[in-house]
Amino acid sequence: MNHSEEIKNKLDIVDIIGEYLSLKSAGSNFRARCPFHNEKTPSFMISPDKQIWHCFGCGKGGDLISFVMEMEGLDFLEALKLLAPRAGVVLDKNDFSKSSKKDLLLEILNLSKKYFHLILMSGQDKNQKVAEIREYLSKRGLDDEGIKNWQIGYSLDNYDDLLNFLRNKKISDNDILLSGMAYKNDRGKLFNRFRDRIMFPINDVNGRTVAFTARINPNVKDDKGLGKYINSPQSDIYDKSKILFALDRAKMKIKEKDEIVLVEGQMDAISAHEKGFSNVVAVSGTALTLDQLNLINRYTKNIVLAFDQDSAGEGATDRGISEALKMGFNLKIANLKEGKDPDEIIKDNPDNFATALKEAQNIIEYYMIREFKEIDIDDIYQKNKAVSKVLNVIAKLYNKIEQDFWLKELGQKAKVDELFLREELQRVGLKNQERKIIKSKGEAKGADSSLDAKIIDTWENKLMENLLSLMLKFDTFCEYVFNNLSPNLLTGKYEEFYNYFLIYYNKSKNIEYQGLASFLAEEGRVDLVDLLKKISLLADFNWSEFKVEEFKVKEEIVRNILEIKRNYFKEAINKENELLKIAEKNGDSSKVNEIMNNLKILNDDFRKIM
Repeated sequence: MNHSEEIKNKLDIVDIIGEYLSLKSAGSNFRARCPFHNEKTPSFMISPDKQIWHCFGCGKGGDLISFVMEMEGLDFLEALKLLAPRAGVVLDKNDFSKSSKKDLLLEILNLSKKYFHLILMSGQDKNQKVAEIREYLSKRGLDDEGIKNWQIGYSLDNYDDLLNFLRNKKISDNDILLSGMAYKNDRGKLFNRFRDRIMFPINDVNGRTVAFTARINPNVKDDKGLGKYINSPQSDIYDKSKILFALDRAKMKIKEKDEIVLVEGQMDAISAHEKGFSNVVAVSGTALTLDQLNLINRYTKNIVLAFDQDSAGEGATDRGISEALKMGFNLKIANLKEGKDPDEIIKDNPDNFATALKEAQNIIEYYMIREFKEIDIDDIYQKNKAVSKVLNVIAKLYNKIEQDFWLKELGQKAKVDELFLREELQRVGLKNQERKIIKSKGEAKGADSSLDAKIIDTWENKLMENLLSLMLKFDTFCEYVFNNLSPNLLTGKYEEFYNYFLIYYNKSKNIEYQGLASFLAEEGRVDLVDLLKKISLLADFNWSEFKVEEFKVKEEIVRNILEIKRNYFKEAINKENELLKIAEKNGDSSKVNEIMNNLKILNDDFRKIM
């Protein structure tokens, strides 16, 4: 047995997926809202018996390893490394030859973190700057325990000490350069990237150090044009658009509380955690990205923005927040009255921060108060400007019921007829749609011209899967289907599956999942066993809540058969028409007559089922 199979045998898919999603029982299976696309009705199914998952909304599916790969953004080998300790499986080193480069970069970052941390924790007696940094951190509320907890370090005011440390570990200059821990000057000489800075390790969601945020020594007045804070450059292991600082520590508490608190800086997040606010993460001064929102979506749909007041106003309008609203997140804004940022408020009095979070306002409510606070409601220009700004945010709401509620609230606040607001909201929506169309036109140039065919193909596949799932769930109707649907009317793997289905049914006169799976495996069709798993899960998803006598199964089967036949004849007629054009162009009269005869037969058959 290989390592992946051993891991899958020892771990339960429901336990693994349940750590990421809120699951609800659905007969012998479990349902959830899909984490990979927006949906109101759960279409994500997990089968404990088959140890598989599938979303019937976006089409993604697989086993527990593929789920972890999708959720964590890992490749196959990385997912095995993550899951193996939980399963008690020891992996061979030669399993990871392909990922050795990435592992090496992670090791360089890990060694650098330990080196910087050691300097900060043991160098204060030898280096005055280290002592000053320790004093500064103490004033910021970080004692020795806090520094150890966050593995904060210090980079000496030196050009090559880290370089030499890593070289002594037999790490090449090229790999150090790729890790982002050094840079090369015009003459090709390598130098430490970070000098005389407080080093904050940045971890990915799995707790692996992938980068650093480096704060200039607070006693240095001239930052030499580099900035107060600098980050590691983008690398094979670090993409800042996919990282949220402290998420590795906060993710389970976020899921438990069903809420995430977003702050701007690392010190805001560190101070919050040190005082027990364990569901806080930092965006590190950047606008929220789609990747970050997808990360958050794994754990909660509820976001509280705890930025300083200037940033709260700006942050509420940036693209990240717009995307969050479109994705159906519930957004609130904490009103931080007692200080400029969370770090200062928490240092002064943690209770004030707790109160701000508890009293956080819905983003639309926040906007209405903000926009109408200092305007003359009788001044049509001022009122129109305020209404327009609030409507732009309401237009981005995913939930139409929420939109309806806030339109009524806005009407009362602005003293404007609700009907007029609805008309204006439609205009805002149309404008946004026009922008999307203009943008998509540019992106569509050179796009695949067979897009319509792909959409139809996907629909046809779903039609065939639906019919097969009905046959699997209600096998008493199998004989009717076999008598009324020829295998050649199906396409690709569905035609093959249907043929095996027919052979198995003729042998057993009933359909039993395990028996059919074993039969397909014996025939060497493991690919069709995978299709059977998907169809079986679809059968449970679609039909588990219906009894035969309560649902007109035969009507649904007849409808599916007719649709499959219509699609077959439409496609066949289109193909013959294309061949007819070619034959006519070539002047091939005998071929034209042959095709015309074929078209007559196809059209006659097509009319019979219309």
